[in-house]
Amino acid sequence: MGKLLSIENVRWRAGGKEILRGVSFDMDLHQFVTVIGPNGAGKSTLIKQIAGVLPMQEGDIRLRGRSVRELEGRERARIVAYVPQTRDPDIPFTPRELVEQARYPYLGAFGKLSQSDRRLVDQAIALTRAGSFVDQPFGTLSGGEQQKVLIAAAIAQDTPLILLDEPTTFLDPSVQDEVYELLRQIRAERRVSILVVTHDLNRAILSTDRMIALRAGEIVRSGAPAEIAREDVLREVFGSEFLTIDHPTSGHPMILPRGES
Repeated sequence: MGKLLSIENVRWRAGGKEILRGVSFDMDLHQFVTVIGPNGAGKSTLIKQIAGVLPMQEGDIRLRGRSVRELEGRERARIVAYVPQTRDPDIPFTPRELVEQARYPYLGAFGKLSQSDRRLVDQAIALTRAGSFVDQPFGTLSGGEQQKVLIAAAIAQDTPLILLDEPTTFLDPSVQDEVYELLRQIRAERRVSILVVTHDLNRAILSTDRMIALRAGEIVRSGAPAEIAREDVLREVFGSEFLTIDHPTSGHPMILPRGES
């Protein structure tokens, strides 16, 4: 069957500009990988191509050994779930209805949820601790609550790969911690792979097995957090100066802006 995910020389152009320039990497089952890089590096474009939000132009993406060009929509949706960066407050559904809709790849001709479907929906809601607001209008929820609902939908979709684009953008620090703790829990309990696009370097370091650094549409570095969280590597990726210190409890390298002397 091969790798869970294989990205093979993917290129993407828009408005006469090459956004991705021959990106290639693999992911195995039960990995937690983060994609980092400066604005305009192509991070969101890459994850949207894996999710199927953007069509393929050049290269190939393979899920469980099969090209996405060969996969029908429901087949693809049984392998990969996607949590977008933007949360639409005008979604006209309750959180429960949104999570139920994530079961669509498995529904029969009449689109009715089975007992098994409802059990998976309830488990996803419980795991994300969304039960207290699951029947409220989605637009009345806080940003953190909305993000938990969207993650619950990805869990209920029951795929081996979950993609998240900037999952902690505009969230309070305590909620950001909750989201990453939830992702670690999902990975451990569901034994899925998680691929996250993020600007939050320190949370990526604390959570991830592997970091992939994009710059100008190309992978410039890929490796364990300790290999990426070095001042010379960060300078290469971001074109800025950083300081690194060891986390007082975990020992992981943490990143600080250099600031003024």
